[in-house]
Amino acid sequence: MKSSIITLLFIITTLMPSFAAGRCDTIPAKRDKFDKIADSKVFKSIYAGTPMLIGGMALYGADRNLKDSPTTYAKHYDNPFEDYLQYAPGSALLAMKIAGVESRSSWPRLLVSDAFSAVIMIGVSENLKRAVKEMRPDGEDNRSFPSGHTAVSYMMATMLHKEYGHISPWISLGSYAIAATTATSRMLHNRHWMSDILVGAGIGVLSTELGYFIGDIVFKDKGITDYFSDQDFYRWESPSFLSIDLGMNLSLTNYTLPGGKIELSTGASTGIQGAYFFNPYIGIGGNTGISALPVKYNGNLAQEPMKAGRLYCGAYFSYPIFTRLGIGAKVTAGYNYYGKCSLTDCSIGGKSTPGFETGLSISFKSTENFGARIYCDYGFTGSYVPGNDKIAQSIIIGGATSINF
Repeated sequence: MKSSIITLLFIITTLMPSFAAGRCDTIPAKRDKFDKIADSKVFKSIYAGTPMLIGGMALYGADRNLKDSPTTYAKHYDNPFEDYLQYAPGSALLAMKIAGVESRSSWPRLLVSDAFSAVIMIGVSENLKRAVKEMRPDGEDNRSFPSGHTAVSYMMATMLHKEYGHISPWISLGSYAIAATTATSRMLHNRHWMSDILVGAGIGVLSTELGYFIGDIVFKDKGITDYFSDQDFYRWESPSFLSIDLGMNLSLTNYTLPGGKIELSTGASTGIQGAYFFNPYIGIGGNTGISALPVKYNGNLAQEPMKAGRLYCGAYFSYPIFTRLGIGAKVTAGYNYYGKCSLTDCSIGGKSTPGFETGLSISFKSTENFGARIYCDYGFTGSYVPGNDKIAQSIIIGGATSINF
């Protein structure tokens, strides 16, 4: 399952960019009330990061029974993978700027904006770590909340999106794919709880937005090129999309075995989702991804989270409420694979099972070809416990960055 993370990035970078080139030949819609809200600086600054920050804070106390496991800590991993991956979006930004690729900001404006972003991110993250003193799942130290790796990665992904998202939405999608992979990897390696990575992601995005807001005040109209000032949005075009999803997986089912009770806590879920629409309302699509689910057995935290993979396809539905805001739904079916998870006197997982999933979403277009979604999916699969036929139910709530084509 660890190799699935790298596979996730490989798929994104090798998909044909031409899928994002299709447009609907219609007359641009008139500006509506939501357009005025969407174009405001306040909305642009908070729409992406705030839901993750609020979700992480709300989830912080929900897993207290898991965090208070009396004696057992999860297995510790010495894996440098995410130590380097977190800097990939920032490295790409610097390389493109040095190579002379035209960006949103001049060198002075870029350096000042990014410096403010980094200072804010580090200040907020470090002060929270010192104040909260949350123990990590592996018990190594009490600097779990929030995730610094996730904050750094999402900060740099947002910088790359702001500077070079105008060239291609694939740059933005790729940067956030790396950030989501970094966040999920931290949970797969038992370094963070789900609330840690959600708050870390929110801090990373909002710190960058605030840093660039300060940069705009300092430099005003000097050293900036606004590539998104003149755009056409179409309300009744086909809302086909490809997205990178990051959400929290809430298990609704517990199992009782002869040796004790099995509970799955809220875990991280990341993946790729996409749909092709034949018209503004109906399309077909699917999603694939991985989840890391902490396991509690007889009151103790298992050494490793249970890792699960999924592949689903089916019907997608959409309706445009406004030119840039729409609602969606889906009905899909497919297969889940649960990785083997060893407990003290038994093991769970190690099997594949069919499943069903349905969900609702709200989508927003920040530019013609790039946007964001929030979603809530309900699904059920066969049991992941050998010898037990009880259906496993779950809810995934999350957000996504998406290419619109």
